[in-house]
Amino acid sequence: MKLRGRRSLISDINLSPILDLSLMLVIFLAVTTEFISGGEIKVQVPKGGAAVRASSEAVKVLIDKWGKIYYRGKEFKDPLELVKVLPKDRRIFIKADKETPYQFVFNLLDTLRKAGVKKVSLVGQRVD
Repeated sequence: MKLRGRRSLISDINLSPILDLSLMLVIFLAVTTEFISGGEIKVQVPKGGAAVRASSEAVKVLIDKWGKIYYRGKEFKDPLELVKVLPKDRRIFIKADKETPYQFVFNLLDTLRKAGVKKVSLVGQRVD
């Protein structure tokens, strides 16, 4: 009986499991990043105005061009509903889209004033 000779060792590295794993990680990171940043509503603010530093205690309220109001990722259709959940002792920044009709911004400002909120600022894009 003749024994076969030694087999040579395979010196190649199989890259397919590594590539599969890295592709899965990239997909996972892309999906989770989309969910994390999905809470922010994008609005185009008008240009102009002086720079104001926002503190960490500032409250940000967004109004889109259809008049929907957003605060902390929740949508409010009526400014009275929003006033119930807003803190009245902190500075409130209103960020309205440049295509938002003035009536929506005015209604929110008037409602805040009637509710006793005194520190309100409108956010714009700074022009250098």
